[in-house]
Amino acid sequence: MDYLKLLTNLKKDLILSNEDFPSVKFFRKDIVSVWVWFIVLENFFNGKKNISTEEILREIPSQYSSRPKIFNIINDGVKKKFFYKVKNKKDTRKYIVLPTDLCVDQFKKWSLIFKGF
Repeated sequence: MDYLKLLTNLKKDLILSNEDFPSVKFFRKDIVSVWVWFIVLENFFNGKKNISTEEILREIPSQYSSRPKIFNIINDGVKKKFFYKVKNKKDTRKYIVLPTDLCVDQFKKWSLIFKGF
């Protein structure tokens, strides 16, 4: 692995991705936001399009974040049109969290910077 090339690309990414990819900028504001973003995208790319808010909460250890903070990240992501929240058809008390096409598209384009590492 060419570590200098990786570091150069990471530094470049910090500047460019904030301008070019609003969803990346939004979710990189803190580690918990990144964690939520990764969980939702991971489930999407695995074909599991039914992750609930409660499942997201269970995947993030409580010592790293509170329920209200995680709910705020999800709700803010919905307001910014990076996530959808859909009522679960089997249990209408629960919500399913899905990435929007915009979120997925920006993630795919942003991740190209890491190709080859």
